[in-house]
Amino acid sequence: MPTSLVSFLIPVYNAHATVVRALESVLGQRRAGELEAVVVDDGSTDGTLELLEKLSSRENRVRLVAVEHRGLVEALITGQRLCRGEFIARMDSDDLAHPDRFREQLALISRDPRLGVVGAQVRYFPRRSLRAGLLHYESWLNSLLEGSRSDAPAEKIEAACRRIEREIFVECPLAHPTFLIRRSAFEQVGGYREFQGLPEDYDLLLRLAGKGWRLGGVGKVLHHWREHPGRTSRIDPRYIADSFRRLKLNHLLSLKLEGGALPVSICGAGPVGKAWLKDLQAAGVEVRFLIEVNPRRIGKKIHGVPVISAEQLASLDRSAGLILGAVGQKGARENIRLSLGPLGYREGEDYLFVA
Repeated sequence: MPTSLVSFLIPVYNAHATVVRALESVLGQRRAGELEAVVVDDGSTDGTLELLEKLSSRENRVRLVAVEHRGLVEALITGQRLCRGEFIARMDSDDLAHPDRFREQLALISRDPRLGVVGAQVRYFPRRSLRAGLLHYESWLNSLLEGSRSDAPAEKIEAACRRIEREIFVECPLAHPTFLIRRSAFEQVGGYREFQGLPEDYDLLLRLAGKGWRLGGVGKVLHHWREHPGRTSRIDPRYIADSFRRLKLNHLLSLKLEGGALPVSICGAGPVGKAWLKDLQAAGVEVRFLIEVNPRRIGKKIHGVPVISAEQLASLDRSAGLILGAVGQKGARENIRLSLGPLGYREGEDYLFVA
């Protein structure tokens, strides 16, 4: 039975320079209940384990286990078995948690028993060398949670949940090290798993959504996310674009396409749309149309699929199947919404966006 209110699950590998500050930011939480830090040293070789052993010997809230180096996912799987809390919170060994993270996230998730996981807004650091893509992702993540606070009106929290559901096949809509997961939800879907070499955090969120759990978060920066060249998402092949798309397709097939029995059409015949076309056809899904605005493509076929205009879509009487908006240009998704809305298409039901 759970004994601690929140278990912070922290995998560690060669983090001698950062892990103490990360742990101090967890242990120093201005909290509304008890916490423990479950720290899994994944075969560190830089003195991290010895540092953690000293820290855990004088801090009884730190539970340390050392394992052979097998990678992040195996460390998470090991650690999740040791977590005793009613809620499981993620934290990385080189990041910093805001002092109110525990309190604010716990207050939010306690407002609605349907919330299976909540995240929080983030800020990358150091700022001086951030790439434009990371700044865009930070802005996108934070925009999904705008206005959602533990003391906000229910409609503000609901609006954030709906934005996350709307965008869930675009990118992972919550930053992994901000997860606070309800234990009952976590156990229902089996927790973390090693799944075909695909991103473990995104896989967990998609499985939670597939079981009907709501995904939400606090619209306040509660986590400082360190960016550096050795970050796992930079160097692990499970985090490349092809891996993300394979994961999205796997869940899309089960959640929306009845295992591939339902047809789809794709808005966008650029690089994103063509990549999805290739993967959908390889999975045996019937792609009926490619919907385009470029007049040079309209009337042609790409991989055997006819390219039509948005105006032609109006005469098809929904025979296009589920429409996937597969576009990457700024403003393109909003243009698709403006085109499909007047035709009676409902986002999340008749069409959704992928990337």
